[in-house]
Amino acid sequence: MTIRVDLVPNPPYTQPLLLVDVLFGSAVGLLFAAGAKEVWIAKSVRAARILAEGGGVLLGEEEGLPPEGFHNGLSLQALSKQRFEGQKCVLLAKSLAESLEAVPPQSVLAYFRNARGAVGYAVEKQMDTVVAATQARVEPSLANTVAAGFIAKRLQQALGQSGSLQEGARLATALLKSFPDPQESLVQSDFGKQLYRAGRSEDLALASLVSVEDILPQLTQVRILEAQKYGLTKDRYGFCFEAS
Repeated sequence: MTIRVDLVPNPPYTQPLLLVDVLFGSAVGLLFAAGAKEVWIAKSVRAARILAEGGGVLLGEEEGLPPEGFHNGLSLQALSKQRFEGQKCVLLAKSLAESLEAVPPQSVLAYFRNARGAVGYAVEKQMDTVVAATQARVEPSLANTVAAGFIAKRLQQALGQSGSLQEGARLATALLKSFPDPQESLVQSDFGKQLYRAGRSEDLALASLVSVEDILPQLTQVRILEAQKYGLTKDRYGFCFEAS
């Protein structure tokens, strides 16, 4: 099996894949660990509020602060100490939502914290594609690229002689060699610098832990929020993850 790594989403994709997002993936995993029933990803504050109608918990930040009416920010340290038993959580995550627009259903969210489980699942389901979520529409994410390289390398090792790396995968695994400590790639990334300046180095430490959980967030549903119906400037989407 040839392992493909896209440093930015490059659809069309015909089969489920591993979508790598270190920060938001870690947040989703912590929400499921805290008992959340489902986690929805939204691209805008308005879309998040629509998805949360009926009692959903709103989480996320703009410029480091939760928008008006949101229940929690995006501190991994804070999320790890809370409970969301049986609740529907809605996470404002613009870059992840943009990447999800290109991803087929049943794809799995992967990150350092669930790397072992994600690799095992990919081997079981014969997934051969790893996609790094982007932090901006056209720019690769340093942290997500390194994490994608980490997962691709572990996937190749798990496959043994039957596994080979495509060019993007070789590039991602080569970059991985520059960061023996995963936390260093996070510190040097754009979002890592923002967290560090905000005094949230503990969040970086939590996101860089490797294979400390077995949660596999799986994309199970995509909801179209029609512009005309909800008074939006254009159609938006909500992406639902459930833990498998």
